[in-house]
Amino acid sequence: MNESMGLPTHDADHDRDDASEAALLNAFGYPEPVWQRFVDAPRAGRFDASTPGVVSGRAGTPAARSVLSLQMQFDEHGRVVDARFRAYGCPSSIAVGAWIAEWSLGRSTDDMTGLSASTLRRELEIPEDRAHCALMGEDALRDLLNRYREKLT
Repeated sequence: MNESMGLPTHDADHDRDDASEAALLNAFGYPEPVWQRFVDAPRAGRFDASTPGVVSGRAGTPAARSVLSLQMQFDEHGRVVDARFRAYGCPSSIAVGAWIAEWSLGRSTDDMTGLSASTLRRELEIPEDRAHCALMGEDALRDLLNRYREKLT
């Protein structure tokens, strides 16, 4: 339209909502559960160093140049009251961190011990060529749980 004639201009590209833009940007065809968590990862970040009860775990895959850091805040009963993650890598790596951070809320260390890469792959529909991302998630959680246990002794 022509603004000089007092008519509103319209640009259809700017009217798309965030979700439809994100769907369009998934050019590599990541599974929907992965893409959702990649686009919207509300638990991304880290706790302030002074936050009490926080334990960290970390894992990486040198071949893929990916790193996943998990942080969980535990209450006095050993349950997760809050969680954060930071990831460097592909959307699958980020989705794994986001899923674990969300899933861990309210769980005890015993509840989390059984989380496996195969569960992560199933829940996020991660294909074989990205299996290392799920393994990295399992390793980061295992590192965090070991550090939690070390803090207790």
